Amino acid sequence: MLDDDERERPSWREIDQRRDGSRHRQPERRPRPPKTQAEWVRKQALAQAEALFKGKKARPEYQAALRRLEACHGTKKFAPEAKKFLEEYGLPEEWGALNRLLDYPEAAVVGEVLAAMAAQAGQRSRVEQQGFKGRLQVLALTSQYAEVRRRAEEILAEL
Repeated sequence: MLDDDERERPSWREIDQRRDGSRHRQPERRPRPPKTQAEWVRKQALAQAEALFKGKKARPEYQAALRRLEACHGTKKFAPEAKKFLEEYGLPEEWGALNRLLDYPEAAVVGEVLAAMAAQAGQRSRVEQQGFKGRLQVLALTSQYAEVRRRAEEILAEL
């Protein structure tokens, strides 16, 4: 018989390997996406879901059409561009776009724009409200359409 000292003993490393896991070695983890990336993915998914509910107005094409409308304002191209915009998207909700559409050459459209702006006027800043009142006064005095003049005077009386 061999003495305990002479017999070959396994090292602690070998013992741990036999048990299938070292105490000094961390278990392998599956890589998780960083929190910033996961947050970004979540925000993108929410934005896409909101875009579905908003319809056409949340698409990039809508923003591009708004920029074209702004670029054409004050030129001969404004009326056809505005007509195309209104046919495709209807009245915009943006205050600036509505303000530009007050120059549209059809009285019915201008009347709708005035009604939409009057509905939003209470939620606007004081400067925007004063600008709207000034624009209404100008329309009430100088518009070539009697319907627009009358509607502008009505809204001025309400404000």
